[in-house]
Amino acid sequence: MSQGTSQVSSGNIAPTVRGPEKNATEVKVLAGAILFLGGLLAAGWLYSQAGDQGKITGAIEQATVQDLFKKSTVMNQVEASTIHPTQVATPVVSTADIDHSDIYFEVGRKGLTDEGKTQLAAQADMLKQHEDFGVLIQGYTDQQGSANYNKQLGMKRAETVKAELVNAGIAEHRIKAVSLGEEGVLCVDTSDVCRHMNRRVHLEVRKIGQEHMRLPVVPAPTESSDWSVDPSSTLGDGNTPTDGVPPVPSESTITLDSVSGS
Repeated sequence: MSQGTSQVSSGNIAPTVRGPEKNATEVKVLAGAILFLGGLLAAGWLYSQAGDQGKITGAIEQATVQDLFKKSTVMNQVEASTIHPTQVATPVVSTADIDHSDIYFEVGRKGLTDEGKTQLAAQADMLKQHEDFGVLIQGYTDQQGSANYNKQLGMKRAETVKAELVNAGIAEHRIKAVSLGEEGVLCVDTSDVCRHMNRRVHLEVRKIGQEHMRLPVVPAPTESSDWSVDPSSTLGDGNTPTDGVPPVPSESTITLDSVSGS
């Protein structure tokens, strides 16, 4: 008896599970996305660094150009000053229209101290530069002694200052000297400080103008040589005509009182 078709039983065949392959694919996709994002971030960082580097490079180049321009300008100025030296004019010292100063004296003296001579030398230099200025010199004393004595002493002090300026080269017609003696005292007490303050010559230097410091020259009238003496005129003891004019008394010699002070 023939045997029929044999049935081969393979038993229960479980379905194939592809889980590991699926997970591997997902991992690859995720890794690719991460790499892509990383590449984008790296590209962005490189771009920003390149931009900052460009800015720094541009700033350095600009600063270098400015430094070169400044150096070139300085070199050109030095070269120009070497080729064409600048003429420097001597400045003229300006002064006010009025200047006041005081020269102080020792007790009863008309002579100048070293400090006074230094002050007058400076005044003379200023007056030489400004010929439109004139000087009013006022002599003063303290209250010691008689008024007449102090008046004369003040004048002697003023004349001493005037002579010092004239000797320094200042024209005499620019200087006027007067004396106020004790009438112009600044302090009224008898302290040494106060008396020293009163023993002074005050200088008032003022802008006047050269044309106002000289008197106009007036020609002297010429006297006719054709004149005759009146025979009726009388002669004096010295056989000189009097012409009816009373004799002029001679000036008495002025002497300073021997009083200490002022």
